[in-house]
Amino acid sequence: MIRTENLTKGFSKERGVFSLNLEVPKGMIYGFVGPNGAGKTTTIKILCGLLKPDTGKAFIGNLEVIPRNVPEIKKRIGYMPDMFGVYEQMSVWEYLDFYGAAYKIPSKKRKQRIEEVLKLTEATHMIDYQMTSLSRGMRQRIGLAKTLIHDPEVLILDEPAGGLDPTARIDMRNTISRLSDLGKTILLSSHILPELSSVCDIIGIIFKGKLLVQGTVKDITRDLQEKMVINVTVDSDLNTAKDILERIEHVENVRIADANQLQCTFSGTREQVKSVLKLMMNNGVVVRWFAENEADLEDVFMSVTQKKV
Repeated sequence: MIRTENLTKGFSKERGVFSLNLEVPKGMIYGFVGPNGAGKTTTIKILCGLLKPDTGKAFIGNLEVIPRNVPEIKKRIGYMPDMFGVYEQMSVWEYLDFYGAAYKIPSKKRKQRIEEVLKLTEATHMIDYQMTSLSRGMRQRIGLAKTLIHDPEVLILDEPAGGLDPTARIDMRNTISRLSDLGKTILLSSHILPELSSVCDIIGIIFKGKLLVQGTVKDITRDLQEKMVINVTVDSDLNTAKDILERIEHVENVRIADANQLQCTFSGTREQVKSVLKLMMNNGVVVRWFAENEADLEDVFMSVTQKKV
């Protein structure tokens, strides 16, 4: 639904985006990860038709992002920038009605659409609030409602949780999940990594304008790790279980991680890892839990970027 081919827009040697190849499948939430200045907003502006690339191509669905297609592309996408202006003197209703008119939604349909987007963003109670009275979290909800007013297929959200308190971030995350359930394709840019890992289907890590990796957190972790880290929870004597685990081929660095948990690294293949569990059980160890230790998004991000440096 969103695709770029060798997209390049340079402002200096390390500022901009360089040979960027994004792939966002329909109906997925794509987490676009990178530090400030990595090229996230530049990419987003190109996708929205607000910035012309030096070379390469960008597509929304089957439409290439070129000047003659921008009017149609603007109907397909909803763009919420990290900072957006509001008309302080308007009420929430007037604000959304204004944008509905800007998208040429007939006045008879605008009332229903405003009610729908306020319900989607859990902001129905704010309908008569003055924009000037809204907190940062409230403004983000109304900004998202405005982004949804013309019912776009694709949502491009630049730092939607930026500056929000923990409760507001959870509310925003839940709202984004609901929108995905409705079939929206979402490109979500952020540097708040824990928020992304819990809501995104796919992650892309950009650093100094270059896309280093993209895929699920699990797949990226698998590619990065030379050895698997395995957690084993047992209902047997912990030291006995540790001794047995240490004698198994390809098992290294066995340590007691918790009251009834062991952790080790495994240097064999993924096909061979099942033999570890089998051998432990054959030796009388009662195994309650046996699983690969998955790295979180912060670990993955640090590993990828440090490897690049």
